[in-house]
Amino acid sequence: MRVDLGKAARGREVGVELRHLQAFVAVAEELNFRRAAVRLHMSQPPLSQQIKRLEHEVGVPLLRRTTRQVALTAAGEAFLREARKTLESAEAAPRLARQAAAGEIGTVRLGFSGQTSYQVMLLIVRKFRERYPDVRFEILSPLYGGELVDRIHQQEIDAGLLRLPVPTGGLRVRELERHPLAVALPEHHRLVGRGVGMADLRGEPVISYPTNRGSVVNQLVQAACLRHGFSPRFVQEAPDTHTILSLVGAGSGIGLVPATAGHLKVPGVVLVPVHDAPPVPLALVWRADDANPALAGLVALLDEVVAEL
Repeated sequence: MRVDLGKAARGREVGVELRHLQAFVAVAEELNFRRAAVRLHMSQPPLSQQIKRLEHEVGVPLLRRTTRQVALTAAGEAFLREARKTLESAEAAPRLARQAAAGEIGTVRLGFSGQTSYQVMLLIVRKFRERYPDVRFEILSPLYGGELVDRIHQQEIDAGLLRLPVPTGGLRVRELERHPLAVALPEHHRLVGRGVGMADLRGEPVISYPTNRGSVVNQLVQAACLRHGFSPRFVQEAPDTHTILSLVGAGSGIGLVPATAGHLKVPGVVLVPVHDAPPVPLALVWRADDANPALAGLVALLDEVVAEL
């Protein structure tokens, strides 16, 4: 195998064989041709010929030879540093290739929908880190379901942790958990302390997720209200769940959010389950044709994730 070590002092392109580099490193470390030959399991004359060929390729002397000793020239010292790096890389390359094919190194890019899926995301990342500590895990958030699906199709992320339903053409979907829908109320609202159904929300001012970013919760809320004979009265949009809860606490209206928003604990806000609202599924979604071995490792852990939820 020949490798390119850049340009030598005379401006020549240098392409040498790995075995010549190995021979040079042995001589440079032993500073003795006989000991280097023993180390390389070869006789001394062929070793001397390899060093001469290497110096011819490089174009400058790498060793000073006398009858008593062998020493490195300044060029030889510089060459030794690069030769060691090249040999280390050549030795590591097959191992790294095998690790990449096994999904033990590489990168997984995960997008998720934000605060109400935060706890599940942390569980996924923790379990993946325990199993594949050398894989780089990149997190992109917050994005809504429709946005995540677009990013997956555009190959900007490998997988998305998102709410269902979403368009699933060309995708694999693994549902992980279903979260009840809850209504966020100001603490002195008339519905606090009561059992709440969708019909009780008729006419209430609703603070919603953005209507133009593919929010699955918005779609579920609209469909549930229509089944009960009314349309939701959206009065304001908020970019995320925490902002919805903050606006509820400020008296701007009510909000319909996954019950997992309870961990946000905004002062002055009470979360009440809506007993006849549809649950909100949470799933991991990825491209069916994605051949990333590191992603395959993540998918293989989903049974363990579901068992722990």
